[in-house]
Amino acid sequence: MRLSTLWLILLAVLLAGCTTTAPTAAPATATQPAPTTAAPAPDPATAAPATDLPAPTAPTAPTVAAPNPAVPTGVIPYVIDPSQTTVQYAVEETFLNDNNRLATAIGRTSEVKGTLNLNFSDPASSEFGEFTVDISTLRRDSSRRDNAIRRQWLESATYPIATFVVRGVEGFPADPQPDQDIRFKLLGDLTVRTGTRAVTWDVTARLENERLIGTATTFILMRDFGIEPPNIANILIVKDGVTLTLNFVMLPTQ
Repeated sequence: MRLSTLWLILLAVLLAGCTTTAPTAAPATATQPAPTTAAPAPDPATAAPATDLPAPTAPTAPTVAAPNPAVPTGVIPYVIDPSQTTVQYAVEETFLNDNNRLATAIGRTSEVKGTLNLNFSDPASSEFGEFTVDISTLRRDSSRRDNAIRRQWLESATYPIATFVVRGVEGFPADPQPDQDIRFKLLGDLTVRTGTRAVTWDVTARLENERLIGTATTFILMRDFGIEPPNIANILIVKDGVTLTLNFVMLPTQ
């Protein structure tokens, strides 16, 4: 063997003994997923509303009842409308010449005047003016009897105007309502011919379409006013007692 060949063999053996085996790599471990970071909770102030809930609605304002336009305020003057007003008297008669037949004599007139300052803000403080009636215009079923009343019994041809002056009001409601009856009393002085007496009228009235309508009644004795009840021998006797009734309509003047 050639020397050079031997030398190459020895060199290969030496190199093989000096070579170290490389460490075996550790087996690869399964990759663990990175920990998931929890998402922050939504802020209730900024979170969008759920789509399955109805949108909030604004609160409804309470309904306030409008004032009744039919009720005015302040003081309004009213005046009697004679075209829609009548005053009447009613007396009981006995007809001696007709088997003592009883009857009620009624006379009427529309010659009535009167005023009222109606205070809608304080009805009880309303002010009544003077009321007058031309009693010479009273009419009933007999012109001959009407003439006798004017000339003799009532003397209305000489004293044609009867007056009533209000001195007080009783029982007037504090809060009268339109289209509802109210009842009260008018106290005052009634003058017929030359006599004056305190009388009380029972009044029922209502405010209807700006008109003040109603009825007032009172009962008087003729002798209280210096009037002798008619008595015609063998014909008739008139009982001393007169029911006066005023059916009135008053209209505003403004």
